[in-house]
Amino acid sequence: MPAPHKHKFTAAFLAFVAGGLGLHRRYLGDRRWWWYALWLVVGMAVFASVGSKANFWVLTLALLPVWIGFAQSMGIAVADDKRWDARYNAASGRTSRNGWNCVMLAIVVLLLSTIVCVTAIILSAQYYYEAQQEAAQLAPDGSLPSTPSTK
Repeated sequence: MPAPHKHKFTAAFLAFVAGGLGLHRRYLGDRRWWWYALWLVVGMAVFASVGSKANFWVLTLALLPVWIGFAQSMGIAVADDKRWDARYNAASGRTSRNGWNCVMLAIVVLLLSTIVCVTAIILSAQYYYEAQQEAAQLAPDGSLPSTPSTK
């Protein structure tokens, strides 16, 4: 019985939508696929324990498996069919013939991952700046300074 044929579009799509959980690695037969999910869970737990706007950059690091999934989705989508078949479909007896679906997926992944990544960087910088401004406005004992009322 031949081995199952691994479709490049399916692997790239899984990497894009569920790369943070490592489902694309599971689909491709990697035994260590759960490392992605473990990193994501541990990272989110760390962010939950730190949990403030000043430490939003921790969330950006916690989402590292998602960023890696985006990059792997791009790599899978633009991979050469012959190399893909040699690596993942050598025992299936079939060859891959991917057309524009992988190219269009690569374009969508590039567009959306760029938007998400730049947004995360901007929000991290903004929240850090706002936290610094709040810290500068605190009184020496750590409380908010009282403002004189105007009549």
